[in-house]
Amino acid sequence: MSVMRMVPVPPRPDSCELEFLQLPMEQLSPTGAYEMIGNVALSETGVQDPFQERYREIVRPHACQMGGEGVTILMQATNSTATGSGSSVVYTVVRKRQAPGAPAAPQKF
Repeated sequence: MSVMRMVPVPPRPDSCELEFLQLPMEQLSPTGAYEMIGNVALSETGVQDPFQERYREIVRPHACQMGGEGVTILMQATNSTATGSGSSVVYTVVRKRQAPGAPAAPQKF
């Protein structure tokens, strides 16, 4: 597993409510409705379904610690060889983008 935070956002509780979203790439662009704040990448032997509840349980606390409001799949890959198969999924943690000119939420110290 690999976890990467891209934007400093105040954390939320580990069991925060998250939406698992299917977003078109335009929604993640600089003018889109969502801001990417980090990634959680998982790799596993065998071909796996990235929407299994067990993967959500792995991703949720990391996404909440990043301050995420939602998670979408940025990239998914599977490979098969004569010796076996594997799956990799990059879950992208997102939050709704603030409206232009809106004051930033106060940050606690």
